Amino acid sequence: MSNAPVSGRGTPDAPPPKSQQASLPDDVRDQTLGVAFFDLSRIGEWSGSEEDRHVAGFFQAFYALAAERLEPAGGRIVKFMGDAGIVVFGTDVAENAIFALCDFARDARELAGRFGLDTYLNVSVHVGPVLTGSFGPAGAKRFDVIGKTVNIAARLGRRGVVLSSQAFRCLSEAGRKRFDKIMRPITYHFRG
Repeated sequence: MSNAPVSGRGTPDAPPPKSQQASLPDDVRDQTLGVAFFDLSRIGEWSGSEEDRHVAGFFQAFYALAAERLEPAGGRIVKFMGDAGIVVFGTDVAENAIFALCDFARDARELAGRFGLDTYLNVSVHVGPVLTGSFGPAGAKRFDVIGKTVNIAARLGRRGVVLSSQAFRCLSEAGRKRFDKIMRPITYHFRG
């Protein structure tokens, strides 16, 4: 018996022929970028017990802090999803962007404390190929990144700032000394 998904007509689902696949936006490019996925720990329990305006005020300050720390270092914030977000950066500014992410993690914890939230900003960074472009429905397109690199960054997840081997190799010798090697999978954890 096949394990293939079955459509409503009882036949295995297969990808549509290329002639039926959606076309990509005109500005799509293949690029090699650093991709960082970040999110706050324990936000759900905190936000559920606080007034909505207090939570919204925290998020507004959190988003402003992200822009203040990451954009000057060459990071481009792709999107926020509540307490999480994705930022990308070129490999030519990888070291600056990675250490800006480390500063952002430290400062986000401090900011959260001022709002009564005891949390850590977990940051996972990977470098690899992505598709970039203006994705979305007509009238609501926005810059986005798509590809396995994004998924890898999102799944590296450990507490603190974690780099994949590919991201770690973008650092100088001095920068590498500020991270500890973690096994299975091999990642590098910022010492602080």
